[in-house]
Amino acid sequence: MAYTYNDPIIWAEYAIDTARACRQLGIKNVAVTAGYISPTARAEFFEFMDAANVDLKAVTEDFYHKITYSHLQPVLDTLEFLHRETDVWVEITNLVIPEDNDNPDELRKMCDWVLGKVGDLVPVHFTAFHPEFRMLDRPRTSPDTLIIAQENAYSAGIQYAYVGNVQDAERQNTNCHHCGQLLIARDRYELG
Repeated sequence: MAYTYNDPIIWAEYAIDTARACRQLGIKNVAVTAGYISPTARAEFFEFMDAANVDLKAVTEDFYHKITYSHLQPVLDTLEFLHRETDVWVEITNLVIPEDNDNPDELRKMCDWVLGKVGDLVPVHFTAFHPEFRMLDRPRTSPDTLIIAQENAYSAGIQYAYVGNVQDAERQNTNCHHCGQLLIARDRYELG
């Protein structure tokens, strides 16, 4: 059961009750979230979650303040909490927005933070931005920018880095981080 599209933290009681019921039936639960949750609510919210995909939008307070009207540190704290204090499977998604968080140095800084705080085996997904709603003034993310982000992640030491929201089957695949053998082939929503 995936809790997504509206951050499940904003309807935490419902997500917790549903996740608890699903767990009793042997159904796994995944929270797709911005990770912006208070320390007192984290343990209860994630207790019945088996996985979490946390949207780490950038690693600068300026970006969070300007674009999301929130703060970076609570998101970083949530990621560290999930890594240190739970058995929740964690993946990180970074929506790469031209002119806002697509600077290669900033993307490398994010990779360094991930490597240092949550480890090299946490999958990181770099996804393409498409102009919508209040951000019609930005272009789409170029596939080349996503490739640079993925290569930065690999060179930083992250073992599993992917591109998304673009047609690039090879860069969406999972290969063994030891021998390089293909483990999971992906082409958008098709698996092999």
